Amino acid sequence: MKCIVCGKEGKYKICGECLIERKKVASIERFTLELCGKCNSIKIGRDWLKIGLDEAIKRLICEKLQVEPEFELHEIVISDKFAILKGILNGDFVEFSVPFSYGVHKISCPKCSMESGGYYEAIVQLRAGRRLLRNEEIEKAKEIVNKSILEQNGQKDFISKFEVLKNGIDFYLGSRKLGEKVSRRIAEELGGKIFESRKLHTRVDGRDAYRFTFLIRLPEYEDLDIVVKNDTLHVVKNARMGKGIELATGKYANILNAKVAVKKDSFGWGIITNLDESSAEVMTEKGVVLVQRPFGAEIGKEVFIFEYKNKIYVFPRDL
Repeated sequence: MKCIVCGKEGKYKICGECLIERKKVASIERFTLELCGKCNSIKIGRDWLKIGLDEAIKRLICEKLQVEPEFELHEIVISDKFAILKGILNGDFVEFSVPFSYGVHKISCPKCSMESGGYYEAIVQLRAGRRLLRNEEIEKAKEIVNKSILEQNGQKDFISKFEVLKNGIDFYLGSRKLGEKVSRRIAEELGGKIFESRKLHTRVDGRDAYRFTFLIRLPEYEDLDIVVKNDTLHVVKNARMGKGIELATGKYANILNAKVAVKKDSFGWGIITNLDESSAEVMTEKGVVLVQRPFGAEIGKEVFIFEYKNKIYVFPRDL
């Protein structure tokens, strides 16, 4: 069969190349691009996506594009105000441009609206037993929160408020799921126990809506503190894991639920100058003291020194 226009042999009365010149095969309905003015995410269908403007336009064009049944679309290339369509029409490969136009409507996406409105479903509280939080503990908790938000990236995965209190810090988070994840990670990284509670906040569509509080309480003791458990003194070796070293023998031990005897901030220091089987002579900044021989003792070794119940103890600084 020959094309009735150009005479080219083919399967159709008119070839694709001639048909594209005589018939409107495709059109693109004008569309509106909804852009969040705060986070620059773009609404595609029901979703708000973090994508570039070109990619968003291409996706919206695909939604609004109408083509005749005989045209088999293979590729779309965006060029300024035209969409270049490539595909098969009546057996021929054809390429042609279709004009499009759109408007931009800046609004707040649901996530930014909730965030700016102070919405939250969970409070993650970080406290330490009978001591203030260390700056490094606060910074680590912040890092965990920010990383968790980036990993989740859901509609309610945001922090609406951060408070520094006298006895700790509070994170107000958009979702319970994020609160669970953050509290679990903080406990894993810093140690401590998680206590969960909930409080009825309101009713939505006839259902109770709760706000959840996740309290992470870090142990009072920290690495190198002296704790007492079962009337035995231990040096805290790993506060996060609840591990310590028995002061008298050097053996590793579980120190969970141990009580702080001496904080490391109050330690002095000295150098072992003499040893015998049961005692050690230690030179300190206040003079020479005689103490019970510590484990790992060597002449010339530097030691920490502290007092507990009117008795002086020492242990190696390189523990």
